[in-house]
Amino acid sequence: MSIFLLLRMYASSLFHRFGWAGLLIALGVHLTTAWLGLVFLGEHHLTAPATFTYFYLTTTLTVGYGDLAPQTAAGRIFVATWVMLGGIALLTAAIGKTTSSVIDAWRKGMKGKGDFTGKVGHTVLIGWEGASSERVIELLLADETSNDNLIVICDCTLEENPMPGKTDFIKGESLSSAALLMRAGVPGAERVLVRTPSDDLTLATVLAVNQLNPVGHVVAHFNESEIAALASAYAPSLECTSSMAIEMLVRASQDPGSSVVINELLCVGEGATQYLMKLPDTYEATFGDLYAQMKQRHNATLIGYRAKGAQQPSINPPCVTRVQGGELFYIASTRLKEISNGMV
Repeated sequence: MSIFLLLRMYASSLFHRFGWAGLLIALGVHLTTAWLGLVFLGEHHLTAPATFTYFYLTTTLTVGYGDLAPQTAAGRIFVATWVMLGGIALLTAAIGKTTSSVIDAWRKGMKGKGDFTGKVGHTVLIGWEGASSERVIELLLADETSNDNLIVICDCTLEENPMPGKTDFIKGESLSSAALLMRAGVPGAERVLVRTPSDDLTLATVLAVNQLNPVGHVVAHFNESEIAALASAYAPSLECTSSMAIEMLVRASQDPGSSVVINELLCVGEGATQYLMKLPDTYEATFGDLYAQMKQRHNATLIGYRAKGAQQPSINPPCVTRVQGGELFYIASTRLKEISNGMV
């Protein structure tokens, strides 16, 4: 093993405990004394700022191109002892500390120890249920409105990020913990999805989320419709859904193909999908006129309208229904642009 390799290993372990401030001060002192020593020993061809920087880095990093070298005996001894050995120790420590910091930051994110407090405009998925949660992430990434740069998984059972490169991860002791939800950035998230292994846990989590007054849309999934209704009663601004498996089974038996239609309308991909569009507060029209415009211009089918401030949408309302602001529910092959100036 070469002396330079041994020196690097020793320096890395020696300076590993140093803080960045101490390491940078030591490096600055060494750099300054190296330059002053070359000036004092008459090595003026090495002291120009650009030349010295090049010589210092190639020497202390043991690259050694040989195009620049001290010309006096004293200069050679000074470079071989002080400049080279001291520079190797300090730069190796700096490189090692930088690498260690990057690895620690990566491990921190993988182990769910990050912090997104104050983050806005992202998506938070609370709870993890394996393949079904992976499907949720894939659907979010496939939809252009939620294909943002940050999706945060918030869970208590996972040991590390289950989908690195696609999501970030926050881990805590309880999903209903306000501290954990704050770390995930729930108050500023654009959308929050709650899906846990049990309805009781989902209910507790929904109540905790509601206490944080999130600015984005929150939707929670329950297996039992009664608990979903209870959650809606305590957190009316949140959207609480329940499993429709039984209803779909009955509907499919009475109207064959109904389950296929429902799945098609909810899935992102090829074919028609159900979307929502927010209208400007100044927009006014009748439901019938708006229906005709959307069908003629975009081959989109208008299916419902929710007035501003209303909790429930009106599905297939009469054509004379007055539309003023609010939200539209429609079916189309792609998401439409926002409505402006009274036109679709």
